[in-house]
Amino acid sequence: MIYPASHQQPLSGKEMNNKNKIERKANLLWGKDLHKNNSVPPHSAQLENVFKKKWRNSLKGDLLEIGCGSGSDIEMFSKIKEIKKITAIDLGENIEKLIKQYKEEQDIDISRGNALSLDFNDEKFDVIYSFGVFHHTSDPIKCISEAYRVLKTNGTIFLYLYSSHEDLLFKRMGIFLETIIMKFFGYIPYSFQNLICIMLSPICWVMFSVPSNLFKFFGFENFSKKMPFYFGTHPFSLIGDLKDRLMSPINYRFSKFEMERILESINFSFIEVVKTSSGLYIFAKK
Repeated sequence: MIYPASHQQPLSGKEMNNKNKIERKANLLWGKDLHKNNSVPPHSAQLENVFKKKWRNSLKGDLLEIGCGSGSDIEMFSKIKEIKKITAIDLGENIEKLIKQYKEEQDIDISRGNALSLDFNDEKFDVIYSFGVFHHTSDPIKCISEAYRVLKTNGTIFLYLYSSHEDLLFKRMGIFLETIIMKFFGYIPYSFQNLICIMLSPICWVMFSVPSNLFKFFGFENFSKKMPFYFGTHPFSLIGDLKDRLMSPINYRFSKFEMERILESINFSFIEVVKTSSGLYIFAKK
């Protein structure tokens, strides 16, 4: 299995130490580095492109965003009149900035929170949204179970998670290299990891983004999007994505089949898992 079994027993000393280590580095990466400003574009548009009417028809009532990062999606959700209240949580230090930014907004509640242990009553939210968060935690299945607990009956969850890309050779090669570099990064200081990601960006852009754009130019768009880093626009446009993937203390990946089975075991219904070249887009109801 490429995903962890959700913990049913108290963590051992070693497991707790690993959990704390993961959370410290996660806070450094996403709290102080990638999300230190609000320059990150909203990710929610990607889910809208995938699910279209399901996305638009579900955004109403009380919404919880798990892992709000720079807050770009909060701003987008605040413009949807059907959403009555937005609650957003994150572990990163940027959350303090967002709390101050929205403190006068009665319908927006920002707080520090952990996806592994949500500090909310059962069946509180109509919609739960989380983009690219659970696969960076020590127990993604526990995160999904917690989301299920606080979701109202007939409520909707939207997620984005990393795919194992078991059927795409180019992607598998990239994941293999990613795993090797992540292990190497575990032995060097954070500042060196940062420098390596900056240096790798133009290399990956030349190796993958440029050929992908050429394939797209000559009419092979579907094939171009199967290549790693197909979205690169200039030599240093991949720094953020490289940091997210290589400097993360942990990355879990799932196949479409595995994620469907996980959601079913937690008792979600009307499950739809869409596999794309970038990952898994997930819609499910309670």
